[in-house]
Amino acid sequence: MLNVLSSKTLKSWVTKSLVLGLLAVPGFASASNALPLSDIASNPNKDAILKLNYAGVVKGYTDGTFKPNKEVSRAEFATMAVLALGYTEEQVKMFEGPTKFKDLPDNHWANGFINLAVSKGIIKGYPDGTFQPNNTVKVAEALTVFVNGLDIEVPASTTGLWYHPFLLEANKVGMYDSTEVPTASANREVIAKFASKFMETPVYANGAYYDKDGNNDGTNKKLAVIKGVVSSFNVQSKEMKLVGQENTFVFADNVQVYGTVVEGAEVEYLTKEGKVSFVIVKTSQANIVEGIIKSGLDFTTAVGDEDKFQASVNGEDMVLVVENGVSVTNAHIGQKFIAVKDKEGKVTSISFAANEAVGLVEKISVVTGTNAKKEITLNEKVYKLASNATVAGKAHPLATGTTSHFADVAKGDHVKLSLNVDGEVTAIEFMKLSATGEIAVNTAANKITFGGKEYSIFADTQLLVNEKAVTELNKLSSGSDAVLTFDSKGNLVKIEQGTVEVDAEFVTLTTAFAEGTPATVTIDGNVYRVVDTATVKLDQQVIAANRIAADQLNDTKISSLKVSVGTQDVVELVVESQSIKGFVTEKSNTSVTVNGKVYELSTGVTVDEDAATNDKEYTLSLTKDGKVKAIIGAVKTVSGAVDSVTVARENGNVTTASIIIGGTTYVGLNAEAVEGISQFEYVTLTLKRDGKVASSSAVGEKAQDNVAFMGLETRVNGEQYVFYNNVSTSYKLTKDFVVKSHDGSAMSATDIRTTDKVELWKNADNEVYLIVVEKR
Repeated sequence: MLNVLSSKTLKSWVTKSLVLGLLAVPGFASASNALPLSDIASNPNKDAILKLNYAGVVKGYTDGTFKPNKEVSRAEFATMAVLALGYTEEQVKMFEGPTKFKDLPDNHWANGFINLAVSKGIIKGYPDGTFQPNNTVKVAEALTVFVNGLDIEVPASTTGLWYHPFLLEANKVGMYDSTEVPTASANREVIAKFASKFMETPVYANGAYYDKDGNNDGTNKKLAVIKGVVSSFNVQSKEMKLVGQENTFVFADNVQVYGTVVEGAEVEYLTKEGKVSFVIVKTSQANIVEGIIKSGLDFTTAVGDEDKFQASVNGEDMVLVVENGVSVTNAHIGQKFIAVKDKEGKVTSISFAANEAVGLVEKISVVTGTNAKKEITLNEKVYKLASNATVAGKAHPLATGTTSHFADVAKGDHVKLSLNVDGEVTAIEFMKLSATGEIAVNTAANKITFGGKEYSIFADTQLLVNEKAVTELNKLSSGSDAVLTFDSKGNLVKIEQGTVEVDAEFVTLTTAFAEGTPATVTIDGNVYRVVDTATVKLDQQVIAANRIAADQLNDTKISSLKVSVGTQDVVELVVESQSIKGFVTEKSNTSVTVNGKVYELSTGVTVDEDAATNDKEYTLSLTKDGKVKAIIGAVKTVSGAVDSVTVARENGNVTTASIIIGGTTYVGLNAEAVEGISQFEYVTLTLKRDGKVASSSAVGEKAQDNVAFMGLETRVNGEQYVFYNNVSTSYKLTKDFVVKSHDGSAMSATDIRTTDKVELWKNADNEVYLIVVEKR
């Protein structure tokens, strides 16, 4: 047996060609990720915090905040400084344990960082032998640590302020701009700003952060941030180029992007394993505008309009001005655009793409009459069709596209909409993501053929036969129908064969079987064919599919509905009648009350005038909405083998008259109701509304007395027989036969032994309804 291939990556060469041309939409912008920290959106040092958070140097709190204004303790700073200098948490673990400082317990959370920092000369303790981990670190202290981390020679102070030379060096590399007071306590955002500048400062092998000519284009950065302006970007291929660079960088699948990547935007990014892994867009979102082109440049004859064009932005018309060299022509009218504006609001860069929308259809709407319109909803947005809109579609991803109609588009289809300048749909291209039909299975090549096209099967393609998962392709049947399910990229994700359970509640309509035409049932608006081989049960009774009558199954509740996958052919239908049985306690022309609940009568349904007082027990047949569609009354009867009969008299008068059947005691209205009934007879009692016996009738006689029990036999058709004396003498048993001990107590048929003697009681149909056992 051949197992399905296990490599999901092999799909790429199969699926790339499936949707190109039909569903591909050129990309020219990449949307931003949500910020990982909830309180930095408007922080001036947001970019530094994001970079260090990505690098693992600073982290947020468990509530998702960064707390940028929180002052940094010496212990916290030791942690940040060690990580900013490039040491790893694995290295830190080697330094965990006791410190030389008398105010740090052996299990202090920061001991590993503090010990490493002290050993590398990054930070020092106090002369009294303490570290004072909870003291806040000062701005000058933090800058001194980072300057020392550049491994350069710092001259002695000539001003009397020990930190003055360190501030000068920090200023040279752009780490310090005199914004912060040197002796003030440093908060988390300030430390992040310093640490980010420090890690991005290029350092040469000799330790200098600038060369002899004063250049600081170093060869090594602890945080190798690349900066520039985007010259081109394609969302589909995830490729980006910067102005003045020849190299093309590809975005990693898990890239973190903060801001909108667009041509002309200023960006900073980091790479990992040769791919862009982290991007910050420095260009403000307010300076990025996107919309639909409505005119080219020089859109009026007025002098001064040569550098202006009209556009629709967020549904509003506006005029945009461009810098010299930026071109917008009439050929761009109707296209999407995304542009970058400078501080004066002029467009400095612009890129174009087809005005299209791609996604799964969420809703189809058609309105006729004077306000006729057609609409399609995807990505929670409603698009209206232009009067001349065209439709083309594929029955499945590899199928040939053909001219179609709007009525062929359905919810769940994958579509590409071409839009005009007013946002109306001018063309629809759709692809069905579910298809049904005959398949051919090629286990050797791990492929199936469907509609004349071959699809490869891989380990993550679900294979289901009769709703059970299988892992081998040869479990599927060639030449049989299957339901194929695809994802929006055209990958075959599921194949189903056999039967499938349908979730449904009620049958609403039944048509009768006619010669050559199966009966049908309508369920949730869908019509299903009840084929000749279907198993149908109504109230646990089997009904032949070719004996179903019109309306016979209407309003029944569905216990099980199974169909052949991809068809409306019923394989199994198990239903129960919606009925209520009981005495009517109240009635009107429109309703009856049974078992304490009021039931509304359907139009035309009537009930006996004395229904609320007579002794009839009524059966109410209900619609699926709970209304009474039919009501039948009959006296209540109880039948069974008699356990015992008691008629008690006192002074010649009857005081009690009762009969026990199946362990339940029934009291008679008078002695005549139960007199003449003997133990073990089969009796039918007629009951009054109050449960008392009105009358009784008994049948049954002892057919065999004190005979040897030989055994019970169940035959293929389900009928049972009891054998006595020898294997040639037997009686057929009723379906509800009972077994009792000679003293009247109940027994199980499995408790009878061949050594026992039995009495056999039979009814008028010569069937045994009672076996009385005398143990030997």
